[in-house]
Formats: sequence, structure tokens, C-alpha cells
Amino acid sequence: MNDDELTAELKPILELDFRAVRAFDEPDEDGIAQFRRCGRRAARELGLKVVTRQTDPSRRGDRQVVVVVAITNPPAEDRARLEERGRLLSSAASWNR
Repeated sequence: MNDDELTAELKPILELDFRAVRAFDEPDEDGIAQFRRCGRRAARELGLKVVTRQTDPSRRGDRQVVVVVAITNPPAEDRARLEERGRLLSSAASWNR
């Protein structure tokens, strides 16, 4: 997948959930860099600020690198929508117990 395709894939994810997460095999340095780069680009195109982080594979049994792209400045109305969604998901989870 090229950068334009990945950026287009990440934009709606960041708009809805304010974060995108993907696991990579430890040696996939190019994939990790691309995911972080395209996450930053997608956020810029949406007018949002973002932070990217990745896990240390030596601290995971599967030796994978988990990369997180997270929005740091969601608009207030979107923040309220996400909080409501979280409450609904928590309620739904308690119904399944």
C-alpha cells in the first residue's frame, strides 16, 4: 500500500475514534515508519494534532511492535460524542455478563 492509500485509510479512523492502532512484526521498520508518517499526514489533512508511539518489542511475548497514532486536540463536540459512545459501549458490555 502506498502512502496516499494508507493516509486515506487512516483519515476516517482518526475522525471517528481519534486513534489508529496496528501491530507489526519487529523487523518491519519500513511499515512502522510508514504507519507513523501517514498517521501524522492524515491528522494534518484533518486539521488535528497527533502523537505517535510504538511499543518495545522486547517487552512483548510475541515480539511485535504496536504503533498508536492518537489525536491530541479533538474538537469539543467530537470529544462529547466519543464520551457518549464510551458510555454506551460500557452499558452494552455489562448486558453481556
